[in-house]
Amino acid sequence: MNCCNRSATEALAAALLQGLTAELYLTPKPGLVDLWDNGSHADLSLPKMVASIELIGVYFDELTAALAAGAASNELIGLGRIAEERMLARLATNTHKGAIFLGGLLLTASARATDDQPETLRLAVAAVATEIIALRTPAASNGAAARQTYRVGGILAEASAGLPCLFDIALPAWHASITRRADPQRAAFSMLAALMQKVEDTTALHRCGTAGLERLRRDGRMLELLLARDEDPVPLLQQLNLEYRRSNLTMGGVADLLGLAFGYLDFLGEPVRISAEQAATLDSR
Repeated sequence: MNCCNRSATEALAAALLQGLTAELYLTPKPGLVDLWDNGSHADLSLPKMVASIELIGVYFDELTAALAAGAASNELIGLGRIAEERMLARLATNTHKGAIFLGGLLLTASARATDDQPETLRLAVAAVATEIIALRTPAASNGAAARQTYRVGGILAEASAGLPCLFDIALPAWHASITRRADPQRAAFSMLAALMQKVEDTTALHRCGTAGLERLRRDGRMLELLLARDEDPVPLLQQLNLEYRRSNLTMGGVADLLGLAFGYLDFLGEPVRISAEQAATLDSR
C-alpha cells in the first residue's frame, strides 16, 4: 500500500468510528441501543456501546498498520478474531461484532483498491470478502445458525456482492432525503427505513424467525411513507421500540450497515454529526 492509499485508509478508519458513534446516538431506533434505552438488549447499554467503539478504534489502528506493512490475508483475519476476543473479554457480550467484520472489510478493500471511485471500491470489497470467507474457519454463531435455518445469505452474501445495501440502498436514500429537505437527522431515518426493507437481518431471524424479518420490512415501509409525507418520525419509532421490546425483536444487521453508511458518508465529506445533545433534543419533542 503506497503512502496515498495509507492516508486514505487511515482517514476511512477515523470516519468509520464517527459513523458508529452517529448510529449509536441516532434516537429512537426500534429494538436497538440509543439514548432512550437499551432496546431489546438486556446485556447492552449506552456506556458499554461507547466502550465497544473505543475498542474498535484499537482494532482499526492495528489493521491499518498491518495493511501498510503488507500483511497477508491470514494475518488480517487473525487481527479481526483478536478484536472479537478482546471485545468479549472486556465487555462480556457481543457489541459490535458485525462492525468489526464490515469495517475491516471496507478498510482492507480501500487499501487494495486501485483508485477512489465507488465502483472500484465495490469490486475490491467483493474480492476481499470472497477471499476472507474462503480462508476463515467457520464458527458457530447465531448468525450462522439463522443463515442455515432460513436459507439466507445474510452479512456474508452482502459482503460478497460488494455491499449493495450500502451503495444501492442506504446512500441513495440519504441523498434523496437531503436533496428534498436538508435535514441530516431525517435523512438518517430515511436510510434506516430503506435498510429495514432490504437487509437480510439474521439477528431478527434468530430472535423472531421469518415473522420478525417481515415485520422489519413492513415497518421500514411505514417509516418511509411517513417521512415522504414530512411527518415527525419520532412517535412511530418510539411505539415500534416498545413493541420490539415486548417481542424481543431487534435488527443488528440493519444497525451495522447504518453505521457503515454513516462512516462512508463522513469519508466522502458528508459527515452525519448526530451528537448526544442533538439526539436528546430530537427525543424530547
